[in-house]
Amino acid sequence: MDHDLKSYIRPFRRRFGFTQKEIAFLIGIKCRTAISRLEGAKRKPSLEAAFIFAVLFDASLSELFPGLMSELQEVTVRRANDLYEELQGNPSNTTQFKLDFLERLLERAEKRMLRAV
Repeated sequence: MDHDLKSYIRPFRRRFGFTQKEIAFLIGIKCRTAISRLEGAKRKPSLEAAFIFAVLFDASLSELFPGLMSELQEVTVRRANDLYEELQGNPSNTTQFKLDFLERLLERAEKRMLRAV
């Protein structure tokens, strides 16, 4: 599915009056063009940058990068479904423990999707 990898970095940055150059400095990158790419969702943030944005703006990653979080959730759920199907039929206790975990994960994801509708 093609997602709009929307980023809310620009509105948060502007709310506090920072320039792209200043935010780049706070994130620890050398040029403001990287911030422009993140703001325009032309680039995904590094894990470190994402966490720094969350700290700077006291916001969750879901608030800052809703499209990216949605994409990651979809990919994870698809992989969990695939693994669940692959593990079916293995009677070991370890496999049953994994299947139980995956069932809970898929239930949580389904509830989350229902709340979003």
